[in-house]
Amino acid sequence: VLSLGTAGCNLACRFCQNWDISKSKDVDRLSSVAWPDSIADEARRLGCASVAFTYNDPVIFTEYAVDTARACRDLGVASVAVSAGYVCDGPRQALYSEMDAVNIDLKSFDEGFYRHVAMGSLAPVLDTLRYIHHETDTWLEVTTLVIPGQNDSDDELDRLSRWIADELGPEVPLHFSAFPPDFKMTDVPSTPAETLSRARQQAL
Repeated sequence: VLSLGTAGCNLACRFCQNWDISKSKDVDRLSSVAWPDSIADEARRLGCASVAFTYNDPVIFTEYAVDTARACRDLGVASVAVSAGYVCDGPRQALYSEMDAVNIDLKSFDEGFYRHVAMGSLAPVLDTLRYIHHETDTWLEVTTLVIPGQNDSDDELDRLSRWIADELGPEVPLHFSAFPPDFKMTDVPSTPAETLSRARQQAL
C-alpha cells in the first residue's frame, strides 16, 4: 500500500497520534508536487495494490483524493480511505463512493466524548457508516481506539458493538486498538491487553 496524507484535520482529538501532521502550521503541500496521475503511476511502478489516504482525514482534501482514486482506478490500483467519517452528506457521497475500501475510526459511542475529547459529534459519523454500508459497494471496516477511563466501559463497548451488529451487520469487521499516550493525553496510561480482549469478547 502506498500511503499518503496532507496536513490539517476537521477534528481536534486530544489523543491524536498524527498531531504533527494534523496540527501542522507550516504546510508543505503534497498536491503541488504529486499530481493524481503521478501518484497512480508511482503506485503501479512500486507494485502497490492500493493507495491509502491516511495520517490525516481525507475529507479535508476530498477533491484531491477523488481525482487520485480515479487515476488509480484507470491503472488497476485500488483506493482506501482511513477516515473519522465526520462529514456532511454532499462530500460524504463524493468521497466514499469513489473508494474501494474505507476504514472509519469510530472514536467513541458517547456524544460527550466526541464533543469534549474529539471536538466533533457522533451522529454524522453514524450517518457515514450507514451510508457506506447501505448505499455504496465500498468495503467497510470500523476501528475504535480504546482509551482507559474514556471510552472503555462495559456499557459503552456493549452499545457500540450492538449498534454495529444491528445497523451494519456482524459481517462488518470491527477492530479494537490500543491507545498509546500522545499529544494532549500523555497522562493517560496505555490500554491494557486485557481491555482489548474484553472488548473483543463483548463484540463477539
